[in-house]
Amino acid sequence: MEQQSTVKRARQFLRRNPTVRIAIVIILLFVITYGSVDLLKIGLSTESPLMVVSSESMVPTLNVGDIILVRGVDPQQITVGTIIIFHSPSNYEMAIVHRVVQIDNEGGEIFFRTKGDHNPGPDGWQVPAKNLIGVYVAKVPYVGLLSLQLRGPVGVTIIIMLVALIIAIEYRESKGQSKSEPS
Repeated sequence: MEQQSTVKRARQFLRRNPTVRIAIVIILLFVITYGSVDLLKIGLSTESPLMVVSSESMVPTLNVGDIILVRGVDPQQITVGTIIIFHSPSNYEMAIVHRVVQIDNEGGEIFFRTKGDHNPGPDGWQVPAKNLIGVYVAKVPYVGLLSLQLRGPVGVTIIIMLVALIIAIEYRESKGQSKSEPS
Protein backbone atom coordinates (compact mmCIF):
# COMPACT_ATOMS: atom_id res chain seq x y z
CA MET A 1 0.00 0.00 0.00
CA GLU A 2 2.77 2.40 1.00
CA GLN A 3 4.58 1.82 -2.30
CA GLN A 4 1.44 2.58 -4.34
CA SER A 5 0.88 5.87 -2.54
CA THR A 6 4.53 6.84 -3.08
CA VAL A 7 4.21 6.14 -6.81
CA LYS A 8 0.96 8.13 -6.91
CA ARG A 9 2.60 11.11 -5.14
CA ALA A 10 5.55 10.95 -7.55
CA ARG A 11 3.20 11.01 -10.56
CA GLN A 12 1.30 13.98 -9.17
CA PHE A 13 4.57 15.80 -8.50
CA LEU A 14 5.76 15.21 -12.07
CA ARG A 15 2.41 16.35 -13.52
CA ARG A 16 2.67 19.63 -11.64
CA ASN A 17 6.37 20.25 -12.42
CA PRO A 18 7.12 20.28 -16.15
CA THR A 19 10.66 21.53 -15.50
CA VAL A 20 11.43 18.42 -13.46
CA ARG A 21 9.96 16.23 -16.23
CA ILE A 22 12.15 17.93 -18.83
CA ALA A 23 15.22 17.57 -16.62
CA ILE A 24 14.51 13.85 -16.13
CA VAL A 25 14.10 13.31 -19.90
CA ILE A 26 17.38 15.11 -20.64
CA ILE A 27 19.23 13.17 -17.93
CA LEU A 28 17.85 9.87 -19.25
CA LEU A 29 18.93 10.75 -22.80
CA PHE A 30 22.48 11.48 -21.61
CA VAL A 31 22.64 8.32 -19.49
CA ILE A 32 21.37 6.13 -22.33
CA THR A 33 23.64 7.75 -24.92
CA TYR A 34 26.85 7.89 -22.94
CA GLY A 35 26.17 4.71 -20.96
CA SER A 36 25.83 2.63 -24.13
CA VAL A 37 29.02 4.13 -25.57
CA ASP A 38 30.87 3.37 -22.33
CA LEU A 39 29.65 -0.23 -22.46
CA LEU A 40 30.91 -0.49 -26.05
CA LYS A 41 34.27 0.97 -24.98
CA ILE A 42 34.63 -1.76 -22.38
CA GLY A 43 33.30 -4.57 -24.58
CA LEU A 44 35.43 -3.66 -27.60
CA SER A 45 38.53 -2.57 -25.62
CA THR A 46 38.93 0.75 -27.38
CA GLU A 47 38.63 4.45 -26.58
CA SER A 48 36.40 5.08 -29.61
CA PRO A 49 34.11 2.14 -30.45
CA LEU A 50 31.97 4.07 -32.94
CA MET A 51 33.27 6.55 -35.48
CA VAL A 52 31.86 8.36 -38.49
CA VAL A 53 33.84 8.27 -41.75
CA SER A 54 34.39 11.89 -42.76
CA SER A 55 36.50 11.65 -45.93
CA GLU A 56 36.52 9.79 -49.24
CA SER A 57 39.97 8.26 -48.72
CA MET A 58 38.58 4.72 -48.20
CA VAL A 59 35.98 4.69 -51.01
CA PRO A 60 34.61 2.21 -52.13
CA THR A 61 35.21 0.18 -48.94
CA LEU A 62 33.98 2.97 -46.65
CA ASN A 63 31.98 6.02 -47.71
CA VAL A 64 31.52 9.43 -46.13
CA GLY A 65 28.84 9.11 -43.47
CA ASP A 66 29.34 5.41 -42.73
CA ILE A 67 29.39 4.65 -39.01
CA ILE A 68 32.12 2.12 -38.28
CA LEU A 69 32.50 -0.23 -35.34
CA VAL A 70 36.05 -0.27 -33.95
CA ARG A 71 37.63 -3.01 -31.83
CA GLY A 72 40.82 -2.59 -29.85
CA VAL A 73 43.59 -5.03 -30.74
CA ASP A 74 47.18 -5.84 -29.85
CA PRO A 75 49.34 -4.11 -32.52
CA GLN A 76 51.27 -7.38 -33.04
CA GLN A 77 48.07 -9.04 -34.35
CA ILE A 78 47.72 -6.58 -37.23
CA THR A 79 48.68 -7.81 -40.68
CA VAL A 80 49.13 -6.14 -44.06
CA GLY A 81 45.66 -5.47 -45.50
CA THR A 82 43.99 -4.77 -42.13
CA ILE A 83 41.97 -1.55 -41.92
CA ILE A 84 43.12 0.34 -38.83
CA ILE A 85 41.92 3.46 -37.07
CA PHE A 86 44.67 5.62 -35.60
CA HIS A 87 45.55 9.06 -34.30
CA SER A 88 47.25 11.04 -37.05
CA PRO A 89 51.02 11.26 -36.48
CA SER A 90 50.86 14.98 -37.34
CA ASN A 91 47.68 15.84 -35.38
CA TYR A 92 46.87 13.47 -32.52
CA GLU A 93 43.30 14.82 -32.20
CA MET A 94 42.44 13.65 -35.72
CA ALA A 95 41.47 10.01 -36.22
CA ILE A 96 42.22 8.39 -39.58
CA VAL A 97 40.88 5.16 -41.10
CA HIS A 98 43.32 3.58 -43.60
CA ARG A 99 44.57 0.17 -44.69
CA VAL A 100 47.94 -1.18 -43.57
CA VAL A 101 50.27 -1.66 -46.57
CA GLN A 102 53.52 -2.32 -44.69
CA ILE A 103 54.63 -3.14 -41.14
CA ASP A 104 58.05 -2.13 -39.83
CA ASN A 105 59.76 -3.00 -36.58
CA GLU A 106 62.35 -0.39 -35.63
CA GLY A 107 64.17 -0.70 -32.32
CA GLY A 108 61.51 -3.02 -30.93
CA GLU A 109 58.70 -0.61 -31.80
CA ILE A 110 56.03 -1.40 -34.42
CA PHE A 111 55.20 1.14 -37.14
CA PHE A 112 52.48 0.88 -39.78
CA ARG A 113 52.66 2.35 -43.28
CA THR A 114 49.09 3.06 -44.37
CA LYS A 115 47.12 4.05 -47.46
CA GLY A 116 43.55 5.04 -48.12
CA ASP A 117 41.94 2.71 -50.68
CA HIS A 118 40.94 5.73 -52.80
CA ASN A 119 44.33 7.49 -52.51
CA PRO A 120 46.90 7.09 -55.31
CA GLY A 121 49.82 6.27 -53.00
CA PRO A 122 50.75 5.46 -49.40
CA ASP A 123 50.55 8.09 -46.68
CA GLY A 124 53.67 10.18 -46.14
CA TRP A 125 54.13 8.98 -42.57
CA GLN A 126 54.58 5.91 -40.45
CA VAL A 127 52.04 5.29 -37.71
CA PRO A 128 53.57 4.27 -34.38
CA ALA A 129 51.70 1.44 -32.61
CA LYS A 130 51.00 3.82 -29.69
CA ASN A 131 48.73 5.84 -32.04
CA LEU A 132 46.54 2.81 -32.79
CA ILE A 133 42.88 3.16 -31.75
CA GLY A 134 41.71 -0.16 -33.15
CA VAL A 135 40.67 -2.12 -36.22
CA TYR A 136 37.63 -1.83 -38.44
CA VAL A 137 34.98 -4.46 -37.63
CA ALA A 138 31.75 -3.45 -39.38
CA LYS A 139 29.87 -0.50 -40.83
CA VAL A 140 26.39 0.95 -40.97
CA PRO A 141 26.21 2.75 -44.33
CA TYR A 142 25.48 6.49 -44.42
CA VAL A 143 23.82 6.68 -40.98
CA GLY A 144 26.52 9.09 -39.81
CA LEU A 145 25.73 11.72 -42.47
CA LEU A 146 23.36 13.45 -40.07
CA SER A 147 26.05 13.47 -37.40
CA LEU A 148 28.52 15.11 -39.80
CA GLN A 149 25.96 17.78 -40.70
CA LEU A 150 25.08 18.50 -37.07
CA ARG A 151 28.71 19.29 -36.15
CA GLY A 152 28.66 22.68 -37.87
CA PRO A 153 26.90 25.93 -36.90
CA VAL A 154 23.72 24.97 -38.74
CA GLY A 155 23.60 21.69 -36.81
CA VAL A 156 24.06 23.42 -33.46
CA THR A 157 21.24 25.82 -34.36
CA ILE A 158 18.96 22.89 -35.28
CA ILE A 159 19.73 21.11 -32.00
CA ILE A 160 18.99 24.26 -29.98
CA MET A 161 15.71 24.73 -31.86
CA LEU A 162 14.70 21.10 -31.22
CA VAL A 163 15.42 21.41 -27.50
CA ALA A 164 13.41 24.66 -27.38
CA LEU A 165 10.55 22.94 -29.22
CA ILE A 166 10.55 20.05 -26.74
CA ILE A 167 10.48 22.50 -23.83
CA ALA A 168 7.64 24.49 -25.43
CA ILE A 169 5.58 21.33 -26.01
CA GLU A 170 6.16 20.14 -22.44
CA TYR A 171 5.23 23.59 -21.09
CA ARG A 172 2.08 23.76 -23.22
CA GLU A 173 1.00 20.26 -22.19
CA SER A 174 1.60 21.02 -18.52
CA LYS A 175 -0.52 24.20 -18.78
CA GLY A 176 -3.32 22.19 -20.42
CA GLN A 177 -3.19 19.53 -17.68
CA SER A 178 -3.17 22.04 -14.84
CA LYS A 179 -6.32 23.72 -16.23
CA SER A 180 -8.15 20.41 -16.50
CA GLU A 181 -7.16 19.11 -13.03
CA PRO A 182 -9.52 19.88 -10.17
CA SER A 183 -8.14 22.10 -7.42
